[in-house]
Amino acid sequence: MQRKFAMKFMVHSVLAIFVVLGGILSVQAQQVSPGKAETQGALAKTPTQAAPQPKIQVNFLNTCNHPEGDLAEMVLALAAVRSSPSFSSDFEVSRGITTLTEAEARAAGAPAGTGTTPSSWVRIRREFPEKAVLTDVQYSLSVDGDATSEVLAMHLRDSREVLQILISDSVTGTPAQVLKLDTPPDRIRIERFGKSSIVLARCAAADQSGYESIFATAREILEKYRVAMAVASVVPGELARLPKAKESKSTNGNH
Repeated sequence: MQRKFAMKFMVHSVLAIFVVLGGILSVQAQQVSPGKAETQGALAKTPTQAAPQPKIQVNFLNTCNHPEGDLAEMVLALAAVRSSPSFSSDFEVSRGITTLTEAEARAAGAPAGTGTTPSSWVRIRREFPEKAVLTDVQYSLSVDGDATSEVLAMHLRDSREVLQILISDSVTGTPAQVLKLDTPPDRIRIERFGKSSIVLARCAAADQSGYESIFATAREILEKYRVAMAVASVVPGELARLPKAKESKSTNGNH
């Protein structure tokens, strides 16, 4: 009897333990479940974040009219290089013929129809002393069919605003005519650090009477550098050394 009583006591004790454990687990499950549900709900409410799209900025240059701020910057930039140049002894003269496709010519800004015509060009580069405002200057003259173009490119030293100043002209005529007449510039370009360029061009349909002093300053600068770089004597001689267009084509064909 004592053994049976002991066995029954052990069985009831074990069952009681399981009942108690089951109640504890049930209570813990009820406490944990709401937390999980809230977490899942929070995740469900979080919107899907799309990858940031790159920003594309397009700047359109108005070459005929400019706000007063841009004109003031152009006037200051031209004033900084207005004095007569004083070069160092270093210089470079180069010449060549370049043939572009019509698409390449249009991409470079050349007039339509000039792509199939070989371009003959001469470049003169001069250096400045260390304490000068400019580091170097390059004069280029190119002939594309009946059109002749000049570009004067000046690079400023230790400037935080202006990177380069370009003064150019393009007319229908021979290099001899362009140099003899001291053709005035029809385009001025100021390239700046971290900003869009300032470009002023001659526009026949626009009232540009307020810009005449700027074009006059650019013409004065171009004329001074033509003389200082001996353009009138160097360019014709270098162009005469270039082969004619027909000779160039036949030579390329043989190769």
